[in-house]
Amino acid sequence: MRSLRGRFILSHLLPIVLVVPLVSIILLYLLETQILLTEMSEDITEKADLIAEIVSVRPELVQNSAQAEAYIAGVSIYVDQGVLLIDATGNVLASTDTTAGDSVQENVDQSDIETAVAGDRSLVITYGLTEQGAIVLVPVKNINQQLIGIVGVTDTLAGAASQFSRLRFIIVGVLLFELILAGIIGYVLARRLEKPIGRTAAAVVEIANGRQIDPVPLEGPTEIRELAQAVNILSERLRLLEESRRRSLANIVHELGRPLGAIRSAVYVLRHGADDDPQVREELLGGIEESIENMQPILDDLSLLHGQVQGSIQLNRRSVALSDWLPPLLLPWRAAAQEKELRWQSDIPPDLPTLNIDPDRLAQAIGNLLSNAVKYTPAGGTITVSAVATSGEILIQVKDTGPGVFSEERERIFEPFYRSQADRRFPQGLGLGLTIARDLVEAHGGLLDLDSTVGEGSCFTIHLPANL
Repeated sequence: MRSLRGRFILSHLLPIVLVVPLVSIILLYLLETQILLTEMSEDITEKADLIAEIVSVRPELVQNSAQAEAYIAGVSIYVDQGVLLIDATGNVLASTDTTAGDSVQENVDQSDIETAVAGDRSLVITYGLTEQGAIVLVPVKNINQQLIGIVGVTDTLAGAASQFSRLRFIIVGVLLFELILAGIIGYVLARRLEKPIGRTAAAVVEIANGRQIDPVPLEGPTEIRELAQAVNILSERLRLLEESRRRSLANIVHELGRPLGAIRSAVYVLRHGADDDPQVREELLGGIEESIENMQPILDDLSLLHGQVQGSIQLNRRSVALSDWLPPLLLPWRAAAQEKELRWQSDIPPDLPTLNIDPDRLAQAIGNLLSNAVKYTPAGGTITVSAVATSGEILIQVKDTGPGVFSEERERIFEPFYRSQADRRFPQGLGLGLTIARDLVEAHGGLLDLDSTVGEGSCFTIHLPANL
């Protein structure tokens, strides 16, 4: 029973194997003791009383052995139970069973005989594994209420046991039928449970071995469907992460390959005589320097991402008046927006508070947001930058009228190297800007969220605690 199916089947059979036989035994015991023995006791008591009435008017029956035996021989024709005639001293004079005297001695205590001799009725019921029966002893008195003898009537369950043999057979048959039915039901249910669990387990093994899987069907109970759904989500996440890794490598090759190619071309030209012309040499060296400068932000982004993975983002905090710090920070981005023929709007109140921040790191986060806004907003669009102080936090918003972000991508765009599935060409950059912006804001104890509508634009909001 090591398999899941076997244990499911066993779990359905065990309650029946353990409970039904126990209930059957208890049921039979109650039927025999509460019904059969009660009826038998009432029956033999009535017969004993009837015989005692007859004997009371014929005292010789309990005084003379011959007459007692003759009377018993006549009564035995009409009475199925055993009949005893006992004298006033407790000696058996006659019986329908030659061993009845021994039976009385074995099944009736001396105190019970003494009780009958004393003039009181005695009823003894025996119920055991090997012997079941009942004996009633009724004292016989004359008209002067003097004890003249005792009448005893005995009965066993031997005759009545046949009435229960069919019931026992039915109970055993029902038990076997229930076992077979439970086995079939257990097998069917086990198959229905094992199949989705086995399929999900196989999918997990495939994922662990690095292979792509088809979505696991959502079948079975709620818990198993939730497990299959979790495996499907995990598989999809791993697939997207693998695609993101491939895209990130392609982006890195693209972003580094372009300036390196320019540098290699410039070096080649310089080695083949271009250095003889001072003007050409200066232009080529300027191009090399510009290409190196263009690579520096990429290396800075990768370095910051590595620091974030290692949990080692360090902030150089100092008190900064936001109203004085923000406007100069926005000037280069306003120029870039105007150069792209974008409308620029800014609303920076003069009464913003002073916060304890790392101005360079926070400027990098805001710059990444503005860079995306300029990059993705088409000509004629609008970029709006605003800041406001509330009772508990400072809000800095960067809003654009670009293409917007699909709802299913709003969380994923903050993942490293993530690119929208709609992007088929290598866009500029590595896809790290929003990741770095979010990590830098969170390093300040803040939050970066996004509100976007496809076709209308996006609004990124930086939430900074007012007590920094």
